[in-house]
Amino acid sequence: MQIFNVEDFPFAEFGEDPIRKVRLLVSPETTGEKRCGIVVTSVPPGGISEGHVHPESDEYIFFDIGGIARLDGKEYRVAEKCIVHAQKGCRHECENTSGDKELTLICFFIPAFEPYGKYPELIERTKAFIGLEDNKPGGL
Repeated sequence: MQIFNVEDFPFAEFGEDPIRKVRLLVSPETTGEKRCGIVVTSVPPGGISEGHVHPESDEYIFFDIGGIARLDGKEYRVAEKCIVHAQKGCRHECENTSGDKELTLICFFIPAFEPYGKYPELIERTKAFIGLEDNKPGGL
């Protein structure tokens, strides 16, 4: 058994002014887990995860401090420690409405999503971090 601090995981920067930090904790490519994927995103005050769609995965999004979720153009206020369900094919985005606190989103994908954009490079850095580079045993 190993215990990791989420903030120690490598991250990729997404968006512009303000930039979000995205960490891929669990995926078929990093840990071999095929049933789900787990991503942690840090959204600075006033930041937003630009609208996007996962065509093959449901996404469950945990908000630590609350904020706004937009699902297919409809806006919802999300309270602290609540979960939003974005069904596969639903266009969604999350906004940090805090003026001074970072919003942490813990995103669970069922099944795991297909990597795109900056994820392939992040996968390699994550595998090295958890000790799975070159398919060696270990890690999560």
